Amino acid sequence: MAEVFFSCQPIFDKELKQWGSELLFREGLENKFPSIDEDTATSRILSANFLASGAKKDQLRYIVSFGESSLLDEIPLSMPAQHLIISITDDCTPTPEIVSKLRAYRTEGYRILMDGKVLVNDWRNHLELVDIFSISMERSKAAEWEETIAQYSQQVFLARKVEKQEELVAAQNAGFALFQGYFFEKPQIKRSEDIAPSVMSLLDVCIVINRNPDDIDTLTKVISKDVSLLYKVVASANILAKTKTNKIANPRQAVVYLGVQALRRLVSLLIMSNLNHQHASQLQNTSLTRATFLSTLPFEASDFNSDEAFIVGAFSMLDVMLSKPMSDIVDVLDLSQSVKNALVNKEGTYGQLLSLCQDIEQAGGMGCCIGVTSYL
Repeated sequence: MAEVFFSCQPIFDKELKQWGSELLFREGLENKFPSIDEDTATSRILSANFLASGAKKDQLRYIVSFGESSLLDEIPLSMPAQHLIISITDDCTPTPEIVSKLRAYRTEGYRILMDGKVLVNDWRNHLELVDIFSISMERSKAAEWEETIAQYSQQVFLARKVEKQEELVAAQNAGFALFQGYFFEKPQIKRSEDIAPSVMSLLDVCIVINRNPDDIDTLTKVISKDVSLLYKVVASANILAKTKTNKIANPRQAVVYLGVQALRRLVSLLIMSNLNHQHASQLQNTSLTRATFLSTLPFEASDFNSDEAFIVGAFSMLDVMLSKPMSDIVDVLDLSQSVKNALVNKEGTYGQLLSLCQDIEQAGGMGCCIGVTSYL
């Protein structure tokens, strides 16, 4: 596991109800800029805040900064449009490639946020791409923006660094619709446990996708060898899948739900986000041993499915890896109820078999599993 720290500062609407939050990567509990590059920071925020937490159930929006490389690699598409606001970093320039990407993002339902300085710099010819203008009350007075806000009435203006009551009132009178600053709440530094997939697993997936993107079975096999990667694929499938008629019952189903293009973006995000992360290799090895054991049992029962048994074994230690209750983890994964019951309460056929795995481990290790199968 690896601890990921990020600053979370709320944003409020005209009724002073929380509209969303801005997420910024941090290297520790201090609220200061990190020493890593923007793309790596962005990827770690997305991996920890969305993939490690499952699909968002609230209606809040999350502002996350994206640099040129992340935009061109279509990293924003790894996250749901209803929750993600794409904030364009100041060093991004309106090249034809970037402009084309932003148009595509807006077509997909994403909203774009830019600093107010784009009204007068090279971006001024592409202001139709901007949904939200961000204005710092530290650099200018709210009243100075009243005419501009009226001129761009189809777009939303966010007043940042609001620190006093009079600044809030002035911003409201000028026509600002969103507000953020110490007047409301100082940024909170939050931490999240994240499981880092093996870099070799990620590279193996890249190789398969590049060589034969239609080989779903090989992709599934490679992904299933890494518990962290499998978990993030299932979580991402849950987040991005528009409609699902059935619960995810096996790794292959998750890969199909996600699709090759989304999987490619997910792998790119994870490669960036997990640079220098330490992964819990022992926990992953134990989980995969359980998964292999459970899925190959010669167990004959109407409520037993080898694919579901694999999922139970593979995900059986996610609570330890993520330092979260198992009930919270499975609550955001679209798994069958029998799989959820096994993981949370050790109930049902899968739960009994999972308990058997743990008994075997305590008795002398999973090496004796082969002998045990002959008695089932």
